[in-house]
Amino acid sequence: MRLDDLHRAKIRLADEVLVVGDYIGDSTRAEIAYARSLGKPVRFTHPEVDLDV
Repeated sequence: MRLDDLHRAKIRLADEVLVVGDYIGDSTRAEIAYARSLGKPVRFTHPEVDLDV
């Protein structure tokens, strides 16, 4: 849980989130949803893995 809290804190501080790689697991999926809930832009190095497009 502490790692989740740390990642959420970093997302809150970020101007945008960059997702790197072509695999997205459950934790990353949750972090993307959290960033979007805060209105943070989310970019992908592999846009084809963005299920919300």
